[in-house]
Amino acid sequence: MISITPYSDPSSLGEYQDKIVELYMTDAALNQTIPDSIRQPTEWLLRLVNCYYSNKIEGNPTHPKELLKTQEGASNNREGVSKSVLELLVHLEAQIKAKASSEDTNSVVSCEYIKSIHQSFYKGLPEDMLVVRTKDGDVAVDENGEPIKVVPGQFRLRDVQVGNHVPPTHQDVPGYMRWVEETLMLKKIYGTTRVIAAAGLHHRLAWIHPFLDGNGRAIRLITDCFMRGAGFGGYGLWSITRGFGRDTKSYYNALARADMERQGNSDGRGILSDKGLLDFTKYFIDTALDQVKFFTELLEPRKLGIRVDYYFEMRAKGGFPGTNGRPLPILKIAARDIYRLLLEKGPMSRSAVCEHLDKGEQTLRPILKQMDEEGLISAKPKQDIEIKLSTTAVEFLYPQIW
Repeated sequence: MISITPYSDPSSLGEYQDKIVELYMTDAALNQTIPDSIRQPTEWLLRLVNCYYSNKIEGNPTHPKELLKTQEGASNNREGVSKSVLELLVHLEAQIKAKASSEDTNSVVSCEYIKSIHQSFYKGLPEDMLVVRTKDGDVAVDENGEPIKVVPGQFRLRDVQVGNHVPPTHQDVPGYMRWVEETLMLKKIYGTTRVIAAAGLHHRLAWIHPFLDGNGRAIRLITDCFMRGAGFGGYGLWSITRGFGRDTKSYYNALARADMERQGNSDGRGILSDKGLLDFTKYFIDTALDQVKFFTELLEPRKLGIRVDYYFEMRAKGGFPGTNGRPLPILKIAARDIYRLLLEKGPMSRSAVCEHLDKGEQTLRPILKQMDEEGLISAKPKQDIEIKLSTTAVEFLYPQIW
């Protein structure tokens, strides 16, 4: 029998039960506010944000600007891409797969699903990036002096120590993971308790440390899937991972408090501290609420519209700096009208754009071409024109996103 509590007792949360209700209400309002026209590019941006912060937590220093520039041309050719950027690109693909394959919300805590998420991240990396390294960056070796390698999607077959934390033995990992599957299945958890369970799932997986490496990134992807299944319709327009990555020290401290052994008879009945888990659960709720409020403010349509206007007005004057520090080329003010139209209406045909703006196609063609080349829109032949998020505009239209 597994002697750890799967998640905190809701009755122990006090005022945090009200915070959970506020979290659901704020998420619902955000989900209802965001027009379909910008939902897809915003969710795409959030995948980049998640990728950046999740890997930042693990010590990958790649700047988001570098990731954005690489992402624009990385789908077909990755030659010359650094290992740190490649790691992020593979993580992006793992996120897409995780969302697409998590429609059966009850499966997201299954052993097979958790293994598949880990596998989807590692299978895209070269052999030399599967080597396990010590905390000092040296190659970890086995009893025979051979490098220890991660097997994508395989629970660890050796014991490990992570900082001061000694996870369960490798022989016990399968039993603990079956316990996770049986006790944290969403269909067995109801109402707002699902948020409390999400916090419990996040820590318990981190404590078990089921894989040799890549646990943090895999667990955060699993948490994202669980949160979507917990009834947050706007999840994907906001993410708790950004909150974890904004203050990594607080994140690790909260996890460490939940790692504590039981502190006396009044601290639960399992081997781990109930108070430590309660502290982590409160941290989890506070972080989620902070993030959904941040993105509600960031994506508020009126304020976003003001930033769009200012960006294109500056571009029309030729005074907006590019990533290399030099001014971007002048972009005619009609680009603002095109962008705002697509922002309001969603993807449209060229003829519809011309009709709405009362402009001839010959007049708009060069502007559409320039906007397409800069990544502000997608204007492929015989397809509707739709909004994209270019490397030059993201940080202005979505300030403090990083």
